[in-house]
Amino acid sequence: MKKVNAFLKQIPALLSSKVSIFIYLFLFFYLVVFAVLTMWIPILKNVQPSANVQLILGNYTNVLSALGASLAAGSGTLIHHSLSTLHKKHDKMHDELQKTIAELHDKIDHLEAEKKQLK
Repeated sequence: MKKVNAFLKQIPALLSSKVSIFIYLFLFFYLVVFAVLTMWIPILKNVQPSANVQLILGNYTNVLSALGASLAAGSGTLIHHSLSTLHKKHDKMHDELQKTIAELHDKIDHLEAEKKQLK
């Protein structure tokens, strides 16, 4: 189960990688933009993506949704990492502050004890 959880935690990073985004952008341009251009420009009819190629590589909606999922996963991962880092820094600073306050109280107690001895 730990291996499955570790794998699932890696999925957003994989989806938001530069390679994945490049693949989705390539598919979008090839299946959508290039396909539309081949419909309007007669000379490009011979290089138009066939129905089989479009079926194998995916349809337009899947390509766009995969690109959107990749970007969302990447931003979610980045935000989660930033928040985790901030929480760790906050906890560390809080612990240091508590330690400093405790030391300050000890010094004050020590000074008050010295003041009582001098009287």
